[in-house]
Amino acid sequence: MSSIQNINLLEPCLGTDKIMKLDKAATRHQEQSNTNFNIRLVSDKTIEVETAQGETTSGKYATEATLIKRTEDLFRKHLPGYQIIVSPETFQPSPASLVNTAWIEKMMQQKGIRIKQIAFDTGIDRESVSEWVTGKRSMSQIVKALFYYYLSK
Repeated sequence: MSSIQNINLLEPCLGTDKIMKLDKAATRHQEQSNTNFNIRLVSDKTIEVETAQGETTSGKYATEATLIKRTEDLFRKHLPGYQIIVSPETFQPSPASLVNTAWIEKMMQQKGIRIKQIAFDTGIDRESVSEWVTGKRSMSQIVKALFYYYLSK
């Protein structure tokens, strides 16, 4: 399976060996920075590519300009006579991913909300809420989302 969606659209332009080399280079981008490529259109000396970066373990993300440059460099190396049109899509982290114990404590102080009130409003036992707020218990993404939406209203 190819790491570039619709790579088969390049078959008239490139030989099998060059397609494999292009795919291998794209796989490196996918492994190192979770960047994915999707060929949307191949026409007379023009190629439209959608480039999207997903979430990374390092938390470092490319800008639109960087995604455009990486895509152009990748495809221009194998298709030098073609105009590469890039539609970049940068990673947008979930607002709930910002939630940690310090954020919760700050928001609770700003809004004058206590653990007891959160437990009453959500139906979650007070002990669990207390453990999340103090950091004794780790929070899943769902729990972070709960706190984000509860405390940011």
